[in-house]
Amino acid sequence: MSKDQTYGGLILLISLIVAIIYVAAFFAPWVSIYFAAWPAWLNWWAVAIPVFLFVLAALVICMWIGWTMMTTPPPEPLEADMTPPSTEESKKESE
Repeated sequence: MSKDQTYGGLILLISLIVAIIYVAAFFAPWVSIYFAAWPAWLNWWAVAIPVFLFVLAALVICMWIGWTMMTTPPPEPLEADMTPPSTEESKKESE
């Protein structure tokens, strides 16, 4: 097994464990009925943390777009002599 496959398997395993914990925390009030030691406040954090991260990511993307627009110089204006030739002029040139 190559190093890339090992890293892929490790990422898969960690993601699976985090997904199981997230689903369990999301449904914490129902789980706490069966397991008294499971804190019921975990379902609030299971919703609050991803919402916080998505909002923060959207704001960072907006900041990045604003920064790029602010620091990019304006394009050079087009000059009048750069207009395409008319069809009559192009026919005369081709002859």
